[in-house]
Formats: sequence, structure tokens, C-alpha cells
Amino acid sequence: MNKFYQSEWHGIYFDEFSEPSKTKLPDSKLYDNFYEHFFKKFSNYDDLDKSWVDYKIDIATYINSLIHNKSNILSIGSGIGIVEDFLTKTTKDIKVHAIEPSMNASRWLKKNNSISVYNGYFPDCLDKNLKFDLVYANNIDYIFNDNEYAAFLKSVVDYGIKDFLIITSAKYNIKIAIKSFLKNFIEYRQLSKKQLWGYLRTIKDQKRILNKTGFKNIKITKFR
Repeated sequence: MNKFYQSEWHGIYFDEFSEPSKTKLPDSKLYDNFYEHFFKKFSNYDDLDKSWVDYKIDIATYINSLIHNKSNILSIGSGIGIVEDFLTKTTKDIKVHAIEPSMNASRWLKKNNSISVYNGYFPDCLDKNLKFDLVYANNIDYIFNDNEYAAFLKSVVDYGIKDFLIITSAKYNIKIAIKSFLKNFIEYRQLSKKQLWGYLRTIKDQKRILNKTGFKNIKITKFR
């Protein structure tokens, strides 16, 4: 597990509205402030960087290939909802339930009648009687340290979810991980306006935590 840092996201620099920290992860206030600036800058998905949109559509297309006859889908950590919006507009007769902690982030999602938005954290924000055919978490693992990540994955198992997809920007080998660590260490020393953004893990790290928390049948797919 390696820390990584950012000074901006979607071209919005954190030091414009906060005091970036190299030791503390972003709190809810930073995210809420970020999304206030985000929705002032962007009006819809088409306004966003094309390469970022293409990456998200690749993810949505892959998830779409797994749906088949499934109809009740849960997204944990939906963000601004580009993947969820794509799924409902390209697949008939599905219902997407989207969990997103930040109320500000869900602004576009709430305009889509095929998506139910839950502002909060899994599983506390859900009715315990809800059952899902497919559950995915799209690039949220970086926000957790190992203990928090294990607790989150254990909560997925305890909820009784059978099909769970994790989309992650995992590092594929230790050499890449070391290179990333050295790069971030240099940035940490040299750039005062960097914000600690999260943690990157290798595929080996991912499998270790998944096995530890009760996942038995693990399949790894590199789709990009």
C-alpha cells in the first residue's frame, strides 16, 4: 500500500478552497467544497475531459457486459454518476441504486429516474431487505487504509452479496509500486500544495485483503 498525492482534480486546484494536507486524507468538507466548484465549472458530462470520460465509459461498457438478465444493480461510491447514467441509458429494464457519501456529488444523478440515490455509506444507508443481482464499487478502494478496506469488504460479505465487482487502479507489480512510491516521496518533499489523496495497492495486496475478508472465488480482469 503506497500513499499518493494530488494538487487538483478535473483542473480544480485544492488550494483554491482549502488548505491541502500531506498527512490527512480529504474530509467531507473538502469534497463538498470541491463539488461546489465542480458544478460551477461543468454543466454536464460532455463538458468533462474526453480521456476521463472515455475511461469511465469503458468501465460502464464492461459492467454492462456482466448484467445479462440482471435487473437490480447497486453501485457503491457512484460519484457524479457517469457510469450509472450510461448503464441506465444503454440497458433496458434495469434499476440502479447508487450510494454516494457526498450530497453535492449526486446533483446530475438525481435527474435520472432510473437511479435511486442514497447519500451515506454502505451498508448503513440501505434498507436491509434490499437485494441486488450485481454490486460494484468503482475506484473507491484508494480512500481506505488497509484496516478500513478490510472492514468495508467484510461488510459486503456480511450483507450477503454474491456477485461483487471491484474496479481499481491497482499497480500490477512491485517495480511499478516502488516507482510510484519514489515519485510520491519526491512530490511530498518538494510540493507544499499537494493533498494526500489515498492509497494504491498491487494486485497481490488486493488478493490478500479479499482472501482475508471472506472472498473465495476471485477473478482478475484487466480491461484497459
